[in-house]
Amino acid sequence: MLYCGTRWVMRVSRLKRCRDDAGSDELVEAFASWQLTASPSRLSRWEYGNSRGSYRLLRAYEAGCGMPPFLLFALNDRQARAADSSFADVSSVDATEFLLADDIYEIFDRALTDADVSGSQWYQLASFAASHKYFYLSPRNTGIVARRLIEELARSLGPAYILRFEALHLLASQSRMHKALVEQLTEMFQDESTGALGDAVSLILRAAPPVRAELLSRMRESESPMMRNSRDWVAEIHRKSPTEKAVDRAKVSALTATLCEALPKWAMAHVETDMTAPLINEALGERSRLKRHEASLLLMLAKVYETLSVQLLDAFESEVNLVLRRRLANLLEYQVPASCPDRLESLALAEEDPETRRSLWASRGHVLDPVHVSDSIVADLADPGSQYAVSYALGISGSIDDKLLDCQDLPDHLRSTLGWWRQRGAGILS
Repeated sequence: MLYCGTRWVMRVSRLKRCRDDAGSDELVEAFASWQLTASPSRLSRWEYGNSRGSYRLLRAYEAGCGMPPFLLFALNDRQARAADSSFADVSSVDATEFLLADDIYEIFDRALTDADVSGSQWYQLASFAASHKYFYLSPRNTGIVARRLIEELARSLGPAYILRFEALHLLASQSRMHKALVEQLTEMFQDESTGALGDAVSLILRAAPPVRAELLSRMRESESPMMRNSRDWVAEIHRKSPTEKAVDRAKVSALTATLCEALPKWAMAHVETDMTAPLINEALGERSRLKRHEASLLLMLAKVYETLSVQLLDAFESEVNLVLRRRLANLLEYQVPASCPDRLESLALAEEDPETRRSLWASRGHVLDPVHVSDSIVADLADPGSQYAVSYALGISGSIDDKLLDCQDLPDHLRSTLGWWRQRGAGILS
């Protein structure tokens, strides 16, 4: 089945694409190439859940709306897990109908070399392996593939993140690959130069209890800012009830209404009911970090960042409530690529709350334009309270050069982290 969030992304993406005749023609041609008719009545039935989803349908929407291949498959996997609170062993919609073994071998060859592997290719590889219930690499090569996928996930943004995250957990359904993923994650915990782990720490959920306990112990013992952030994420996953403070519901509703008023008409599309306003309301007002995360991801895939990022910044600068300021800054992280780099940088440098400052620096990094490393930024980089946030922003934006790596005013462990980012490269969007 296609979940509501998947169908909403399909609908807003189609409406955005069909704002002019050229876009509508491209959509019709894409559907025809998959032997489907893009008539208004059929489109409505698919988007309102009155017709069952299929491989051809999702691929037609992806092609017609300019999405990366298999993004809707990965998104539906994520929606299924949110509904069931568990990781599945296979794709929620069969993604292997037109995949050939030779194509998968080629992706493996690319993953074992320096050749690029897109998020779509990672997902194809993972769904093929999961559907056939076996994994066929030597232990050494399995480790190489596992490490590469974890490191790429840490640098992936937007659709590239969704595709790699879901590929990671499909591959982890294979015992041999799961073992390699956990081993590589453990090595990254031990390596103080590791710049980012991303949501790969969610692999702990798949690990056997003794392994999970060992990983959590290593995370508790580490004093690195990156590891503290990962510990917070795992703690939220395991927490049965949210502990964060609630914000005034009326205030959140009023702010949501203001943000929605500025959005283009296509972004306010309904499926069974209105989804845009409830998603913004959940991203700002929900006490559970995980639920805010899922709502923010759906808004990210709707591609409303051109409008929403500016509106969020305006709201942030006028807000005085600490919790709501954090939520606004956090939602800004999901607007990829972000806008207003100078404004974000100024706000990040002036911010005193550590969590808010981390989100603002992440948002600045997600602009993906290089950051000019001023004396103020070097000072923030040397401060343990902002070290992880600034190094992430510099790394994900590709702003680390030889001059910064040779800066003797920075501690050795920090220069090692900056070297990690320099070696692996900036953010990945494909």
